[in-house]
Amino acid sequence: MKLLSALTLAAALTVTAAPAFAADPLSECVDLGATHVVRRAGDSAVAIQDGAQYYRAEMRYGCNDLGYSAKLKISTDKQEGRLCPQGSKLATQRDLCSISRVEKIDEQAFKRYIKR
Repeated sequence: MKLLSALTLAAALTVTAAPAFAADPLSECVDLGATHVVRRAGDSAVAIQDGAQYYRAEMRYGCNDLGYSAKLKISTDKQEGRLCPQGSKLATQRDLCSISRVEKIDEQAFKRYIKR
């Protein structure tokens, strides 16, 4: 009986937690506004706020300078502030890193990611 209750509780927690981590892949390019914010979100990702829109961009091979750089800039085809599903780069103070995945996230996810 205790096992059944524990399994039921675990299943319920999994179902309620799932939407908090759900993210939709970016399907087309976005031109970020002049006041957009790029923040570190772990060792190989950044979280981006552009007004009421939020994104998470991941570097498949990491980005060596990400943890130390005060300036982070997004660009695609040398067009600063352009974020695309493929071909975007993250410029740090000493490195240029290829972004391998971009997904749309919500404000709560943005706040969680930047705490990492």
